[in-house]
Parts: sequence; C-alpha cells; structure tokens
Amino acid sequence: MGILWGMNMWKIKCAMLLGTFFLWTSGAPAETEALPDVSRATLEAQVVRIYDGDTIEVDLGPDHPKTIGGTRLSRYERVRLLGIDAPELSVPEYYAREAKSLLFRLVAHRTVRLEVVCDNERDAHGRLLAYVYIRKREKWIFVNGELVRSGAADLLLVGTERYEEYLRELWVEAVANRRGMWGRYPGTVTVADIYADPLRYALEGITIRVKVKLTETSWDGLYIICEGGFRFFIPKERLPRFEEGGRLEIVPGVEMEVSGILRWTPVGPVVEVWDPIQIHRIGGVP
Repeated sequence: MGILWGMNMWKIKCAMLLGTFFLWTSGAPAETEALPDVSRATLEAQVVRIYDGDTIEVDLGPDHPKTIGGTRLSRYERVRLLGIDAPELSVPEYYAREAKSLLFRLVAHRTVRLEVVCDNERDAHGRLLAYVYIRKREKWIFVNGELVRSGAADLLLVGTERYEEYLRELWVEAVANRRGMWGRYPGTVTVADIYADPLRYALEGITIRVKVKLTETSWDGLYIICEGGFRFFIPKERLPRFEEGGRLEIVPGVEMEVSGILRWTPVGPVVEVWDPIQIHRIGGVP
C-alpha cells in the first residue's frame, strides 16, 4: 500500500509540476515551422534492434562516416528518436508495448535514413538523436511523426526542435481524436469525476463536459473558467485559429465538450486547448 501511495503521490506531483511548466512555456511561438524533409537525412542505416517505442539500434555499415556534426560515430549506434517520448517499458507504462510494436512494424530490420541536427547530436546517455525516415511503397514516412500521429508517443520538445510545429499539429490531432495512449479512458467525464479520482486522470487524455462560468483574457492567452474551478486555457499564439473558426463565442452558462490532457496546477485542474478540433461541442446557452 505504501509503494502504491508513493507512486500515486509522484504522479500527482508530476502532474502539478508539468502543468505549471506547460502553461509557462506555451506562450512562446516556435521559431521554425519546417516540414520534415528526407533530403536532410544524410545517414543510412539498417535497424537491428527495437528497444522501446522511441529507441532503436542501427548498423551504419563497415564504411560508415566517422563523424557527423561535432560527434564521432560508431558502426553500431543506439538512436533516440528526436522530439518525441514514448511510454516506458521498464515500469511498464500504459501503451508502452503497443508503442514498441508500432515502431517494430515500421522499421524493424529495414533500411532507414537518419537526420541528425547539428549541435544536438547526442543526449545525456550518449544516444544518437535523430529524425528517422523509412521508405514504403515509393513514399518516405517520417517515423517520429507517425508515432505521434498514432498516439504512440508524446512530444518531448527541449529548446527549439526543427519540426516542433509539425509535431505539435500531429499531437493535437491524436489528442483530439483520443488515439493510442490518449484513449485510455474513453467516453466523457465530468468535473465531479475528476475530483472523485484525481490520480486516475492526471496527465491522461480525457474528453470533459463542463459548464462555463466566465472567461478571462491574460497576457499569455484566454482562460475559460468553468464549474468546480476547472479551466481551459488557449495560448495567445493559438487564438487566431479559434477566431477564424468562430469557436470563441463562449459565454457564461454555455456547456463545452473538449478533449485534451488533464494537468493539475496550483489553481486546480486545467486542459490546454491548442486547436478548434479539440472542441467537440458548444451549446446549452441559457
């Protein structure tokens, strides 16, 4: 019981910390909106092992390049897919096996192309960081993006990632449609459900139905304050998307049904809304 309680407390503390960090950083727009381009992938390798949903081992061949950017290369390299974070197998976390299985189906024992970013060649564990591409049916697939789009991986954006905006769009699509890891708890929940079992839903994908009390405009975006202290937050740089689609006609008393990731902050539970596709319904104006 003590171990379980410790794990639950760790989860809720992480949810609060990540929620605060997420809200603090979301106001800064990405510096690049580049699309994945296989022509930037200068390394070719054979995949020899799949460790989990975001890490593989590759064989660069006997005549492999000795360096790339500022790092030396070995024939066999453990590669961490850049910009994403799949569930951990060691715990194991929910959807970890499915994420590994998807990556296996995409690249196992196949020849891939690796795009390594200058000055961001390795992580703290010495793994080569790369965007991975696989060719299937005369078409190049951006593997990092496919994992995010399928809900098999979350985003892991440290600093400015080359494909940050592209990956974020895929992430929003996966969350809005409750794919993969974001569909652990299907159906619709209420504020009462969240408070009744806060640990269950922390950092999980949910679709919540809630009544709006008021809206507040802040320097970083729009806060939609709802019953029970629940909040939606739309980052400032994303507001034009909602204005164009007429999705900001939100008044007190209206009922909203929205999908997103639940985070606990010092002011209570919050779901960030990055795109109108996360809003499934607005209605019930008194």
